[in-house]
Amino acid sequence: MSTIGRAVINKIPEVTSSPLGDNKIELIVPVDKIRDVVTIIDEELSDALPESVFGVDFENDKYQLIYIFWSHANRTLVQLRVSLEGEKPEIESVCDIFPGLEWHEREAREMFGIEFKNHPDPRLLLLPDELEGAYPLRKRFQTDQSRLNETGITPPKPRPKEGGDDK
Repeated sequence: MSTIGRAVINKIPEVTSSPLGDNKIELIVPVDKIRDVVTIIDEELSDALPESVFGVDFENDKYQLIYIFWSHANRTLVQLRVSLEGEKPEIESVCDIFPGLEWHEREAREMFGIEFKNHPDPRLLLLPDELEGAYPLRKRFQTDQSRLNETGITPPKPRPKEGGDDK
C-alpha cells in the first residue's frame, strides 16, 4: 500500500484500499468522509493535482463518484471511489480544498443529478437552461428522437427485456 493510502487509513479506518498497479492506489471512501480524505491528500501530497471528478450510473439510483489526484513529486496516482444512492444523491463539495474541482463538480451535478452541498456556484456549466433537472448521463434519461434524427445516426435497436423473450 502506498504511503498516502496508509496515512488515510490510519486516520480514517472506514476507508479501504485497493492497489491499481505501480504507484497507483484506489481508496474506497464513505460519502461522509470525503472532505476528511481530500484534506489528508492535500496535507500529505504537497503537490497534489486534482485531475478529475466524474460520475458513474449503476441504475436503480446507485451512483459512484471517482476522484483522481496526481502527485508528480511522488509519482503517485490516488483514485477515490465514493458510492451514492437515492433519487437525489448528495455529497459535500471539496472545491474549497482543491478549487480546480469546481467545474468538475458542476458537470457531475448537471449530468448525473449529484448534489454537491456547499458548492459556491451550482449554475449549469454545459447544458441549456431547459435541461435543468434532466440529467442526461443517467441511464434512464430518454433522448429526444427528433434530435437523434437530425444527426443522421441510425437509432439504436431496443434492448431485449430481462428474463423474457422479445417475440
